[in-house]
Amino acid sequence: MAAPAPPLIEVTDVGRTFADGTRALAGASLMVPAGAITALVGPSGCGKTTLLRMMGGLDAPTSGAVRFAGGARPRAAFAFQEPRLLPWRSVVSNVALPLELAGVPRGERRARAERILDRVQLAGAGRKLPGQLSGGMRMRASIARALVTEPELLLLDEPFGALDEITRQALDDLLLALWGEFGMTVVVVTHSIVEAAYLGRQVVVMAPAPGRVVGCIKPGFASRTPALRATPEFAASTASLLQMLAQSMVREKGAA
Repeated sequence: MAAPAPPLIEVTDVGRTFADGTRALAGASLMVPAGAITALVGPSGCGKTTLLRMMGGLDAPTSGAVRFAGGARPRAAFAFQEPRLLPWRSVVSNVALPLELAGVPRGERRARAERILDRVQLAGAGRKLPGQLSGGMRMRASIARALVTEPELLLLDEPFGALDEITRQALDDLLLALWGEFGMTVVVVTHSIVEAAYLGRQVVVMAPAPGRVVGCIKPGFASRTPALRATPEFAASTASLLQMLAQSMVREKGAA
């Protein structure tokens, strides 16, 4: 049996209270294995996005700690549910924007943007404006923009939540292919149990009031292909996640 991947990120007893007194997190702890996909799943208000922002350096805990392997935060990139493309810039120009902000020469950044567009199956769309693309294509462009900097850590906040189910499944498969090619660590926030079980080498289950980690499963599928979704093995994993969530909500009501 292969040794487990070492943690890239360790979240230890983290709490986060906002200025208005809202306790987003309390005592949350988890480990994010290096080079793996970790899915964060749970109901609205359980602190999934807050944790993601802490991992990327956009927020900080009010108690506890977020530590990184080697002591330095890895190069991180975000993609969100809304693609957030600049409507007046071409797709290739949008994708190249992080390189432009980093001072990369124009020719190099365009070449790198075009290469990553090809990898997300948008090779012919570089000159178009975002408004000329479908929702799925805009999300592909958003992911390309995140990957163009070759991050060590890719942070995804409900990236496919606004898409129809067929497009969503296709983009889940694309994400798996990109992860296999680039080998970065991925943390993805999702409300979809099915998506979490399909993508996650580890699935962290969270519950609210305030946000906390209530469990973790590690689906041990031999491979992840579209056919997996129709197997009893996959159904058992999603059932385990649903049960874990249901039990946490019952405990929450009992404590209220």
